[in-house]
Amino acid sequence: MISSVTVTAPASIANLGPGFDVFALALHQPVDTVKASPAGELVISGIEGPGSEKISKDPSKNAVTLAAGRALEMMGKDLGLRAEIKKGIEPERGLGSSGASAVAGAMAANELYGGGLSETQLIEAAAFSEERIAGSLHYDNVTASTTGGFVIIGSFQPLRYTKLDPPPMKLVVASPEMGAPTKKGREILPKSVPLQKAVINIARASSIVAALKDGDLDMVGEHMIDSIVEPVRASKIPNFEGVKEAALKAGALGVAMSGAGPSVFAILDPESEAEGVKRAMKDAFERGGLGSEVFVTKPGLGATIKSAEG
Repeated sequence: MISSVTVTAPASIANLGPGFDVFALALHQPVDTVKASPAGELVISGIEGPGSEKISKDPSKNAVTLAAGRALEMMGKDLGLRAEIKKGIEPERGLGSSGASAVAGAMAANELYGGGLSETQLIEAAAFSEERIAGSLHYDNVTASTTGGFVIIGSFQPLRYTKLDPPPMKLVVASPEMGAPTKKGREILPKSVPLQKAVINIARASSIVAALKDGDLDMVGEHMIDSIVEPVRASKIPNFEGVKEAALKAGALGVAMSGAGPSVFAILDPESEAEGVKRAMKDAFERGGLGSEVFVTKPGLGATIKSAEG
């Protein structure tokens, strides 16, 4: 029997402009790490890392243990686990923090008890956790964190998804010093949209998929524009439009909000210099009265079992 397992799961960017609840991209960095060992019940022995003070240690309210518990239920195991959580992804930044933790929790439970859950079942266990925390069911972040690469959610019930390996690119992510819980970010969304805006978003989203398959980053960036969700959420982020404009002027191919925000990301050619875009985005947030953390990353792999000790 395995005595402990360590799992890492990456941050992810959801939507990429027009792909609300459908598109997500796994990042190479940052990652969450969960070390788990068998136990008779679900226990959180510790949480550390940026924003850890915002995360509940109550197993019934924590993404790791919610997903682990759901995975154990799916395996028919009346058991638990003890989890040590190291956050590399700060919560409430629109980077799939709770989703990554949920994926790591589900995978840890599956590995500890040899349940043999499929990839789709692991995603469903993680999404159960996300629904409890965010208040609505969405698969984009948890699927990307599980599989890596770029994912397209085809349907919710039953869950169907497609993974594409994106072309090489640089990603500059600017995360302002303000919170934006996903639950609140979803509560302000419109309940209906004009047909014309829906058609425009479908056209842009379709173009992004074609461009990613062709390796055409210019086209990807050109179509990373959302007419429905982003404008509503952007109104809550000081100088959001200024940040986008600054990044584009500095050489970004496309700019959009990451998930529910407040983070904003830009895509660049992999050979481009990223420092100018980093500085432009940071300065633009400062003009809006916000400090920010800005980092460079790239598309990444999915969740990984780093070690398993017998």
